[in-house]
Amino acid sequence: MSKLDKALQRAMHKKETGKSDREQFPATDKMTKAMDKSKNNRYKTEIAVLGVAKKKVQDNEIRPSYTRTEVLIPDGKILESNRIMTHLKDPRVRDYYDIVRTRVFQQTRSKGWNSLMVTSVYPDEGKTLTAINLGLSIARQMQHTALLVGANFRSPKICKYFGFEENRAGLSDYLTQNAQVENLLFNPGIDKMVILPTGKEMIATDDLGSPRMKNLVEELKYKYPDRYVIYDCPHILDMPDTLIFSSYVDAVLIVVKAGQTPGHKIREAVQTLEEQGVNIVGMVLNKAESGMR
Repeated sequence: MSKLDKALQRAMHKKETGKSDREQFPATDKMTKAMDKSKNNRYKTEIAVLGVAKKKVQDNEIRPSYTRTEVLIPDGKILESNRIMTHLKDPRVRDYYDIVRTRVFQQTRSKGWNSLMVTSVYPDEGKTLTAINLGLSIARQMQHTALLVGANFRSPKICKYFGFEENRAGLSDYLTQNAQVENLLFNPGIDKMVILPTGKEMIATDDLGSPRMKNLVEELKYKYPDRYVIYDCPHILDMPDTLIFSSYVDAVLIVVKAGQTPGHKIREAVQTLEEQGVNIVGMVLNKAESGMR
C-alpha cells in the first residue's frame, strides 16, 4: 500500500469514528513513540574512554562531553596574544592553518595515518604554535577530534600558550612515574580537543625513544579511529631521540622559519628523516610575509 493510500485510509477512519489512530489505538501510539525514541538514540550513543564521553549526533559528527578529563578555561586575552587560532581576528590566518590541515588529510586519510609528529630543523621556529593550531583546525572538522601531546622535554611550551602553568603533571610523569594517561589529560575549554602536557622538564630525553613511549604512541593511535594525535617534538638536527621517535609515528610535518633556516640545513634534515624511512607529509613556512612564494 502506498503512503498516499495509507493517508486516505486514516482520514476515512477518523471521519467514521471521530477518533484518530492514536486515540483509537493507544497501545500502538505508545509503541510508535518508543520506536521513535529508539531511532533518535542511534544518533546519541555515548562511548566513555580515557575519561571522555563521546556523543555521535547526526551525520556522524563527534561532540565529546568530558567526564573524568579536567576542563581548564583559558583567558581569551592570553589566547589572542599567543596567536591561538580560536581567537585570531584575521580570518586569513585561520585559512592558512586550514590549508595545512587539508593537505595533512590528503596525505594521511587514505593510508590510515593519524599520528603526526610536528618538528623543525632548529629550535624556536614555531613548531609548538603550529602543532596547537593544526590540532584546533582538525578539531573543527565534523568527523574528527584531536589529541595534542607535549613531547618536547627540553623546552615545554604548550601549557604556557594557553596561559597555564607548565609544571603540571604530564607525559614525563607517565614515562618515569608510571602515572596513568587518563589522569594527566585536560581539555582547554575548546570542543573536541584534549591535551596531554609535557610534564616536568628533563635535560636527558632518552625516554622519548623508550619502549614505553613507543607503546603509548601505538595505544593512542588505535584508541579512537576518528582522532588525530599530534606530537609537539624537539627539533631534528643534533637530537638523536627525535629521530628515534620519528619512527614511532605515521608521519612528520616540518616547520621552518622564513628567512632564517638555511636551505642546506633544511635539505639535511629532510635527508636525515628519509634515511630513517620516515614519511614526511609536508613543510610549513612559518612567519612568511603575505604573498611570499
